[in-house]
Amino acid sequence: MTSPAIRPPNDFDVDIRVPGLAQAPRMGVEFLISLNHAIRTPMSGILGLSELMLENPTDAENREYLLSIRCCAAALNDLLSATLDYASHLAGAVRLEQQDFPLHTALEAGLRDAAQRADDNGTVFEPEASSDLSVIVRSDALRLRDLTSLIARVAIHSSSNGRVRFQATVAHRGPHSGELTMRAWREGKPPSCPESHSAQSLEPASHPSAELQEGAFRIETLEAALVHHLVELLRGSARITSEPHAPVAVQVVLPLALRDAALQVEESGLSNGRRSILIADDNLISLRILSSILGRAGFDSVAVSNGPAAIEALARRDFDLVLLDLAMPGMDGDVTTARIRNLPNCGRLPVVGITAGVTEELRESCRRNGMDAILGKPIDAGALVASVNFQIHRAAANKRGNQFNPE
Repeated sequence: MTSPAIRPPNDFDVDIRVPGLAQAPRMGVEFLISLNHAIRTPMSGILGLSELMLENPTDAENREYLLSIRCCAAALNDLLSATLDYASHLAGAVRLEQQDFPLHTALEAGLRDAAQRADDNGTVFEPEASSDLSVIVRSDALRLRDLTSLIARVAIHSSSNGRVRFQATVAHRGPHSGELTMRAWREGKPPSCPESHSAQSLEPASHPSAELQEGAFRIETLEAALVHHLVELLRGSARITSEPHAPVAVQVVLPLALRDAALQVEESGLSNGRRSILIADDNLISLRILSSILGRAGFDSVAVSNGPAAIEALARRDFDLVLLDLAMPGMDGDVTTARIRNLPNCGRLPVVGITAGVTEELRESCRRNGMDAILGKPIDAGALVASVNFQIHRAAANKRGNQFNPE
């Protein structure tokens, strides 16, 4: 028996269930997962709405206020997200969500996030990327986006002001395999290129827990620890060098599984007419943000607040793609996806999940029931539009008989 959900009287979806004492061994992990969702959902709303407001004309004073709100919210989101992610990694509660996507979309989303942090930190950020990043890969888009941002942020947060450079290149090792190298460093510290790479753990004295005990916690230490955890999860290698009175340099090498190179994604004009997207999310603020982002990108959207309403909408008319919040109360994204797949003419309809942090079991179940991709909150507008375009394009290719086989 579980305790009643704790719900504050506001728009945000906060659902924390405290397991009984008999479930004590898993209490920490499950509590952190619930807390993760409870924090990321309102933070996503604050960041998303501030970004949308900054796109509208306003006077200099109000713009400065909005920039300050975004800066404070982003800093708090970074700290809380990194802390919760670090705890989840230590508990072994993180699994990869394999999906097909254009590599550049995940990297660009991570770099946009890092560029904002650099601006807030007073640092000039100069990312460089090769043209090979347009390849289609099979990996975890969420983790790769986070890793890209973290690599840059370790160098950005190592000191204020100055200049940070970032490089990303892809080397092809075979018809279906490659290697992604990402480097970030402060100007004056060139990236090292050792002959062999080996994953290195931080020294015990540099672990976040040790710094907390010493009263000298630094966000970049936590971010560096997350880099190592994510690289290990993605079966790559990492080298982070930090010498006394010298800038930080980060280098990461990841193996890549390359997919169908012929499936290229156009950013616009995928077909005649505007594409129609169905959005299902019980959080009204999330619905506003998603609808606004898609509308500005040229999509029509219909918003509903739960799974049953999404099923009813699909029974009335056709859509080109469905966006589902995974953690909707009652009929969640998992059950809704399974119901969608049983509807007439919806067997191949693209379904993309939106999550602020859910259990790995739910993510895996969504994948088994036919969900095509999962995006994380806070929502990155560019990554959302790119994912929607890619999934619609892939569905159109499959419909024409050019089957896109993820295996």
